[in-house]
Amino acid sequence: MGKHRWRVAPVLMVMALAAAACGARVDDAQVHALAPGQQARGASATGGPAQGDAASADVTGPGASGASAVAGPAASAGSSTTVAPAGGNGGATDIGVTADTITLGNVSTLSGPVPGLFAGAVYGTQAAIAYQNSLGGVFGRKLKLVVGDDQFDTGQNRAQTTDLAGRVLGFVGGFSLYDDAGADLLQKNGVPDVQVPLSTGLQDSPVNFSVAPVRDGSPTGPWNWLKGRHPEAMKIGAIYSDVPAAKKAFLDAQQAAQVAGYQFVYSRGIQATETDFTADVVRMRSAGVNLVFNMADVKTDARLANNMAQQGLKALYVTFGPAYDPAFLQLAGANAEGVLNITTQAMFLGEDAPYIPEIKTALAWLQKIKPGYHPDLYAAYGWGSARLFIKALQDAGPKATRASVLAALRKIDSWNGFGMFPDVGPASKRPATCFIMITVHNGKFERADPPPPAFICKDSVFQLRH
Repeated sequence: MGKHRWRVAPVLMVMALAAAACGARVDDAQVHALAPGQQARGASATGGPAQGDAASADVTGPGASGASAVAGPAASAGSSTTVAPAGGNGGATDIGVTADTITLGNVSTLSGPVPGLFAGAVYGTQAAIAYQNSLGGVFGRKLKLVVGDDQFDTGQNRAQTTDLAGRVLGFVGGFSLYDDAGADLLQKNGVPDVQVPLSTGLQDSPVNFSVAPVRDGSPTGPWNWLKGRHPEAMKIGAIYSDVPAAKKAFLDAQQAAQVAGYQFVYSRGIQATETDFTADVVRMRSAGVNLVFNMADVKTDARLANNMAQQGLKALYVTFGPAYDPAFLQLAGANAEGVLNITTQAMFLGEDAPYIPEIKTALAWLQKIKPGYHPDLYAAYGWGSARLFIKALQDAGPKATRASVLAALRKIDSWNGFGMFPDVGPASKRPATCFIMITVHNGKFERADPPPPAFICKDSVFQLRH
């Protein structure tokens, strides 16, 4: 397995894994059949059309309730960007484009040490494509998605990216720790890439655009919020995944917390195979910890909550994005109560759907392509990435080319995914400084602050770390 210098946002700390295997392109039926990892979130092994390795997600039928979420410049039913203009759309204008279809690629980690690890990224992308196709597509062309599985291997990620690059207009919604394996190829060939980048190589790529741009550093806002609400809890005990990406993100967040006045009295990098944190909790208690901070995956989030309860550690417990998952409630039970989760997405499991029509639309179409599925963070990113790519396709005009889509993406520098995300700058790679606080109350997730559909943006700057 190749070595990488990783750089990643705190919400992605589920990545503390290691494995090597050979990758393969997968068809839609195989994607839907993934799932020990997804079934904890209620995923069904059925649903969605199987169409060889071209998983078009071309689900027909009426638009989902909440279709008004396509407000602003994006298409809505019957708009001029869904039908071919007079004189046609130019036919086969570039690789992956015909008069009737636009084929896009997605390379994600779908198998390997944790089967179904980032399958949500594929589901979310498929759902957004299916929704757009139900409106008529883009300038008379239906969208298709070809899915590649890198099986958590850098060589296979490059092989899958290389193969698909010769067949697709661009890439959308992928999710992999090895997403830089083909970054040079995409840049050299001017292939548009819209996904959340995990590696330095893709983060810095001029052809990558993201609904959650990543750069060195971390916002101070969450720490200022915590200090204002819980001034008694200023001594932090932390655990984090001890891989380069996770450690770097922890150090970024640690510096932002220290700027806000916090003191770290205990911290330890953990291995992916660890399942018991009793010794850490005992040491935290001895050190006078009154705020526990965890940057790891949802299972570790739950195990730490259970260990804290077992050892009687009464401390504020704060996590990042992955704890916003039905699996956390199942695994932690009563010990999940009161846990705070910092996140930079609206509550996409459905709590914010009455206020943000985009979420209602996304959930409806996820159920069409994957009945019974409970979305995770990666599905939200897949949906949002596809929506951004589609916006660029619409802006590029009927004669779509890689160059015209890239030109359109370079003009999109204020984007919130129709309320699903805080404002970011995809073109300038400007990350979010806004956030929301989610808590567990009576066994359910709810907003601690602010009321929906807003994000907290005040008292927050992006604290760089050099």
